[in-house]
Amino acid sequence: MVINSTALKNAGYLLVLLPQILYVIGILAGFPWLAVLFFFGVVPFLRKYVGNDTSLPNLKASPLLCLYLRSIPRLYFVTWAIVLPWTIWVLATQEFALVDYLGIGLSLWIIGSLNTAIAHEMIHSNSRIDRFLGSILDASVGYCHFPEEHLSHHERTGHHHGGDAAKPGTSIYRYAFSRYIASFSAAWEFEASRLKRLGLSWWFSRPVRRAALPISIAGAFLFYVGWTGLLFYILQILGAAFSVQAITYLQHWGLSQRETPDLADFGFAWEDGCWMQACVTLNHAYHGQHHLNLRLPYYRLSMAKDALTLPASYPVMFVVALVPPLFTRIMAKRLQRWLNDVDSREDLVYQSECVSAARIARMVKRM
Repeated sequence: MVINSTALKNAGYLLVLLPQILYVIGILAGFPWLAVLFFFGVVPFLRKYVGNDTSLPNLKASPLLCLYLRSIPRLYFVTWAIVLPWTIWVLATQEFALVDYLGIGLSLWIIGSLNTAIAHEMIHSNSRIDRFLGSILDASVGYCHFPEEHLSHHERTGHHHGGDAAKPGTSIYRYAFSRYIASFSAAWEFEASRLKRLGLSWWFSRPVRRAALPISIAGAFLFYVGWTGLLFYILQILGAAFSVQAITYLQHWGLSQRETPDLADFGFAWEDGCWMQACVTLNHAYHGQHHLNLRLPYYRLSMAKDALTLPASYPVMFVVALVPPLFTRIMAKRLQRWLNDVDSREDLVYQSECVSAARIARMVKRM
């Protein structure tokens, strides 16, 4: 099944708010795992029935429609500004069983990871206000240097040496750790150059100033919830940091100018056309097209008909990546098929699945 209705897709973008809504409902209903179930259960399952997104991008959207579409990331920012302090209040005033704390933590991690995707959209905006809000959204989960680090990411995409594409055989754990450490260096190098050019001291560093936000949030968790609350927030920061690297790992695995020059026309990126995922992440999985058109807003992006696509969408491939040998075998086979069989590239786009470990097992068996 495919969905080719642009109007339905425009309405579907509001699903970006659903994880936060389910998070609140889940806690109020006594089942804080609801957002986790949605992301890792419902989204993959619905892929089989909702299918791929083939709707046309809003290239000639009316001013009123553009206003609506631009307001969605801002609305997400507002809801997050409410949900985060509400979480502190809930943890400070209610007692939970250990399993419920785990559900709250994983649900908030999913939302924090989604924060980075929405912030990514906002920092690429032509609006100065949106770029500021995006940087604040990232900083709220401890990723204060993302805008500066991300500029170097675009410069290095496709580079065989020093690029952001994980080489086949590199585990997600090793990649995430090394890239996160390197991201600080990349961000500081960019910011130091800016400060030197303007004749400013380190105090005017934007990442340094943004750090006041997570420090304040950590202080609020400590003051109202105690040391357990502080640990809870620190784990959220670490989780968001891992998510950023993991998403980059999925998006650029094995692609470089030397190894896969054919991917230059596709932004050296893996794509995925899952309709539900596209709505929830504001087309974040149309990553190759984003690299080719940095200033295009999310609602003007679509997937190339013969793009290199992931074997399954982000939730499934994230779980698979936690088992590095399995992930490498699946991805290497997918890449080789795309490279070797040019005529079937367009068909391969629709051979992505998000349902069950059985599907992954069948893919491995055929290797």
